[in-house]
Amino acid sequence: MTYTLKPTDLDFRAATASDLNLTYAIKTKSIKPYVASIWGWDNDFQYQYHTECFNPLNTQIICYKTEAIGFFNLIEAETFFIIENLLISEDFQGLGIGEFVMNRILSETIKDKKSVRLQVFKINTKALQFYKRFGFKSISTSEHHILMEK
Repeated sequence: MTYTLKPTDLDFRAATASDLNLTYAIKTKSIKPYVASIWGWDNDFQYQYHTECFNPLNTQIICYKTEAIGFFNLIEAETFFIIENLLISEDFQGLGIGEFVMNRILSETIKDKKSVRLQVFKINTKALQFYKRFGFKSISTSEHHILMEK
């Protein structure tokens, strides 16, 4: 299906505990290829890990009209914000939604005069280029990840 998006069609809503399975489904479709390539994919382990880490208090659901199409976590630390899991459903990728979301996040976080950090898989070159377009720079690397900051 092809979508024609207008900024007014997109919004965020606070996650609730009932969004656990929704966020897991989006996460699975978005990052499974990267996780599988690096460590292999164990669905039971991944679901348990997601269940343990899922926190509706710092999760925003990305909505196209009334349909949940993605999510992200925004965590405030003392001197910076952390963006985790900026993930969008496959059918909605490549339509400018990530740009819309990132612009909203950055416009909100800049008010607090704090930097923004995120982590990306080294092998996810598409995401890496996306974040670089927003001015994120690498501040450290590990075997599989790049920590970036703006």
